[in-house]
Amino acid sequence: MLIPRGKRVLVQPIEVTQVGKILVSNSKPTQYKVIAMGDEVKKLLVDDIIYLEKMYGVEVEHEGVKYFVIDESSILAIVNN
Repeated sequence: MLIPRGKRVLVQPIEVTQVGKILVSNSKPTQYKVIAMGDEVKKLLVDDIIYLEKMYGVEVEHEGVKYFVIDESSILAIVNN
């Protein structure tokens, strides 16, 4: 398992085809699922859904799965479930 350091967050893009009445392109996802967090991240939980600017962060591949490592400050919003 990848564990980010500090205020970094490991996320995975969520493919969205429709949000309400608005269609969203799957080629550049803006919605991500939180997979893991560094020890300095305070207001997120694993499995939270967040919004980022399109294709933000550093792409990494681990065991054949693509993830992004982002800085906590780049999160635009958290989906309130």
